[in-house]
Amino acid sequence: MEKIIFKNEKNQLNILFYNENIVRFVYGDYIPKKNITDAVILEPTKIEFTKDKNKIYTKNFDIIINNNLTIKILNKQDEILLEDTKIEFKTHEKIKNKLENTESLDSVLSERDLEIINPIKVERKVTFEKGFYGLGEKYGFINLIDRDTYNWNTDVLGVTTMHNSAQRAYHTSIPFYIATDESKSYGIFYDTSYKTYFDFKKLSENVVYKADGGILDYYFIYGKNIKDVVQNYSNLTGTLKLPRKDFIGFQQCRWSYMNTKETLEIAKKFRKNNIPADVIYLDIDYMENYKVFTIDSENFKDFKNMAKELHKMGFKLVVIIDPGVKVEDSYKVYEEGIKNDYFIKDKNGEVYIGKVWPGDSSFPDFLRDKVRKWWGELHSNLIKIGVDGFWNDMNEIADMSNDTKTLPEDSYHIDDNGIKRYQKEVHNLYGHYEAISTYEGVKKLQNKRPFILTRAASAGTQRFSSLWTGDNSSVWEHLEGSIPMLLNLGLSGYSYVGSDIGGFIDDTNKELLIRWTQLGIFYPLCRNHSVINSRYQEPFAFDNETTEIIKKYIKLRYKFIDYLYNLFRESSIKGNPILRPLFYHYQEDIETHNINDEFLFGENILVAPIIRPKQNRRLVYLPNGKWINYFTKEEFEGNNYYIMKANLNELLLFVKKGSILIENSEMNYIFENNDKITIHIYADENNLSKEFYFDDGISFEYKNEKYSIIKVEKIDNSVKISKIIDNYILPKFDLIIHKKNDIIKFENIQFDNIYNI
Repeated sequence: MEKIIFKNEKNQLNILFYNENIVRFVYGDYIPKKNITDAVILEPTKIEFTKDKNKIYTKNFDIIINNNLTIKILNKQDEILLEDTKIEFKTHEKIKNKLENTESLDSVLSERDLEIINPIKVERKVTFEKGFYGLGEKYGFINLIDRDTYNWNTDVLGVTTMHNSAQRAYHTSIPFYIATDESKSYGIFYDTSYKTYFDFKKLSENVVYKADGGILDYYFIYGKNIKDVVQNYSNLTGTLKLPRKDFIGFQQCRWSYMNTKETLEIAKKFRKNNIPADVIYLDIDYMENYKVFTIDSENFKDFKNMAKELHKMGFKLVVIIDPGVKVEDSYKVYEEGIKNDYFIKDKNGEVYIGKVWPGDSSFPDFLRDKVRKWWGELHSNLIKIGVDGFWNDMNEIADMSNDTKTLPEDSYHIDDNGIKRYQKEVHNLYGHYEAISTYEGVKKLQNKRPFILTRAASAGTQRFSSLWTGDNSSVWEHLEGSIPMLLNLGLSGYSYVGSDIGGFIDDTNKELLIRWTQLGIFYPLCRNHSVINSRYQEPFAFDNETTEIIKKYIKLRYKFIDYLYNLFRESSIKGNPILRPLFYHYQEDIETHNINDEFLFGENILVAPIIRPKQNRRLVYLPNGKWINYFTKEEFEGNNYYIMKANLNELLLFVKKGSILIENSEMNYIFENNDKITIHIYADENNLSKEFYFDDGISFEYKNEKYSIIKVEKIDNSVKISKIIDNYILPKFDLIIHKKNDIIKFENIQFDNIYNI
């Protein structure tokens, strides 16, 4: 790898470029060839630059290195983007002494004693920044300015009674943030697995970063705007893989559906009530005594037939898999783990024993490839009896045996090189490596696109698994809080995300469930989930009015299935989130920078849900352009605030004029029919063009170009639809042109025909 080196009497700074927008700064003599975080997939590359003493000039920005190795970065207009005021990083003498006679740090890491590497700290001036965003899963407003937080994957309800903004640590740790104002943006990604701390001008005038260990290794990501930064971060750490289309519909879950009879009854009620749904989950009670990869032989004795019946009704079946393996000599999974030395060790080198649902439990050491392969293969029997997807829970790691609710920092893993890795270092990576194990194992067993759902994650996990935001509660604050939380996850590279609709903990109510469903149908992961001994909250669990309203909005989700699938594809290629804050496309408008209760669904659909009880009016901000109410077709001028009404059965939903959308025909589940898609053109005076993608939605054949792409063009007063790529069977298409005070319809359109409007 080509690197630029700066030294002073105390330390060394290594600079590497990954493209013209991404530069890496690594302090110290040691540059890991592959960081244990597994976050970065991009390789260093050569770019054009000039170096003059302590300055580096690149195409997009300039770097100044001070004598103390602090950094200043300026754009080409000589505006300061980033300016360090202090760095604190010192390699422990124990390592310095050993490095004199060794080639790399790895050779001494086997003797880690949790204090080998000192904590690090970076302070930076706030120069132009009006907002900080990202850091993944955080409760609170979307703008992180004037807040402090830290990253340490945590079973939140193990340490507090309810998700709240005072709880800093959540299930996911992504040490990446974006800084911005109306015209400038950059991102910072710290490639570390240690506990990290961030203070965005709360306790000082600076931005402060700290870590409990590791090396100071971070990436500066330049972008002309926020979208550029997110796309470059996605290039660095990877994007989601294109999911199965039949898993982006409505999903129903509960802790627990207790037997085959209840599970099938729930499925039948969806079909009887004509409520679309595609996925049903089984929580921990399907197992025998909570032992993973087992089936309760009494309550689920006819599991295989149950799965067949669900499949006949169009449902896919997902089961929960926790990492805690019950300590039981006659239990095959435990015996194999012990025999092959597959479990995490305590400080004395014995297999660590904690407590989760099965009682005494041990935990697979997913850092090792052979353990990941073993665990992946264990999914085989469940797949054979009809399971379609897998839900990884309790993988922070949750441990009920101590006050921290996780494993002690002095318990350890052993990596593929035989090196001890203490929990203090690798705790935040457990969910990530479990996701890899599950994804790769299921992919090999199914030869279909796997569906994996995880609670714990780190940077890069988006490449393997969807994510939900854990055990929220049936309170309005959590409905409201889900919007900025999911938006910041999207800005952090994680698009396939959702929160439990209706709330998980406690009892929901009619109004809350309706309003949450109106919001939740736009979650990329759209799942209703509730806790044991709480009120049932399926769409049909209340009165007829509630059922009909919820049905209306779930059907709306299904009208947008192929539109949504195209957003997933865009995210898989470019890294754009599916849910986007308004400033993602309207950064120049400062009014959009702190809006927490609206979002964009793609680029041109704006959602403004009601998020407070007993309200039927709210303030809506519409950014630049003309916006059309999706239901009433009323037109509004952008750059304005409006007070708008939405009764309990109504949602404030807007389409930007000048957009082209597609809508599916009615269905009870995805692939029930693929008869017809309607193309909607919300015409303005401009020429318009949009492409749409279609494939089989299940296999990996799209990688062999087995897909089709159509192009919709409006030029002056005519429309043409053409095939760009024609390698997959396309549905039939209708065309609707929305013009002011007029709607023009064409049925069964023919490709390459000209339709005058």
